[in-house]
Amino acid sequence: MEHISVDDPQKVGDPIRSFTLYTVHTRTTSTAYTKSAFSVLRRYSDFLWLYETLAFNNPGVVIPPVPEKNSFGRFEDHFVKQRRMALEKCVQKIANHSVLNKDPDLRLFLESDTFSLDIKHRSAARGGFISSIGQSFTGPRFHETDDWFDRQKSYLDHLESQLRTLVKAIEFVARQRQELAAVAREHIQTLNDLASSDVDKGLATSISSLADVHNKAQELMETQSQQDLITFFSTADEYARVINSVRLAFTSRIRVHHAWRASEAEVTRVKQNHEKNRNQGRIPPDRMGYALNQVADAERRALEAKHEFDHVSKLVKSEMSRFEKERVDDFKDSLHAFLEGMISRQKELIEAWERYQQSLLKRAGVIKPGSAEAGQNGDSAEQHHSHDEEED
Repeated sequence: MEHISVDDPQKVGDPIRSFTLYTVHTRTTSTAYTKSAFSVLRRYSDFLWLYETLAFNNPGVVIPPVPEKNSFGRFEDHFVKQRRMALEKCVQKIANHSVLNKDPDLRLFLESDTFSLDIKHRSAARGGFISSIGQSFTGPRFHETDDWFDRQKSYLDHLESQLRTLVKAIEFVARQRQELAAVAREHIQTLNDLASSDVDKGLATSISSLADVHNKAQELMETQSQQDLITFFSTADEYARVINSVRLAFTSRIRVHHAWRASEAEVTRVKQNHEKNRNQGRIPPDRMGYALNQVADAERRALEAKHEFDHVSKLVKSEMSRFEKERVDDFKDSLHAFLEGMISRQKELIEAWERYQQSLLKRAGVIKPGSAEAGQNGDSAEQHHSHDEEED
């Protein structure tokens, strides 16, 4: 079991070629690692390498996605904060995955102190194929024989459209909250200026207290805007990106299918060559065993390729079920956090208004300072007003 955190984003390099470095901390009980706690420095491209490599190593598995690359505003505080959180969530989900947490390239990413050199050697050994893993697969036309995959592709298209719409809506609401908070700051300044002007001391105190309430409301609006992005937005944006990972898993199945068909074609070629050479008497008796072994090896590889395709097909379906369950759980958790935070902030605002109301009632003499009634809420104040009106 690994616990992973991504912390301490630091801008390094010159103004033209600068980038952000993150410290990746790992605590683990796994014996696959040399230590139980360790830390390494990684940049965004390293996380992207991990994603692409795991996708190549594990066909059929839905790889938790890294946040999208963005060339603009990538050093602004809110962007760095959002990216750090997204990277941490990505790596933690990878480490929690029953298949991915056994991948040696994950251990390389988390442990290696010579990471740049190590991945260069790996890329050279694999012939640069990994860099094209996310691109559209080109090869013989694939004819789907399982309707389940066609249904899921249509479902994913519809779900992605809904999630993209939700992301835009949350961004719009968060931006509106920020604009409202900016207007509130101007209003607060106006109240403070009025309280500082040549007015009655009691009125100045009341106006200053009112400015404090509006200042509290403005702070809560800014906090709510940030929490909109941290809770609901981050989850919606993440799953809009996860859909691309699901599609990549579907594409890897097609890649495995083409490998199977290619191995079957190789069996046909080897058999035809064998029959041709045998009929022409071109196979010496002492080489017959070797020739038959070539045919048997080709048939074995074709059978293994078929089993791999069947395995990946089942794995994709299993991963799709996991994707659906995690999506529901994550949205439930983010919605719960969103509502809990909103309720908590509304309570804070209500309490601020109630305190302001009590201070006004004390100054008006409706509530005597220090009396038990001074601690009552707005309902008690309304009762006092009703009583006074009856006496009048």
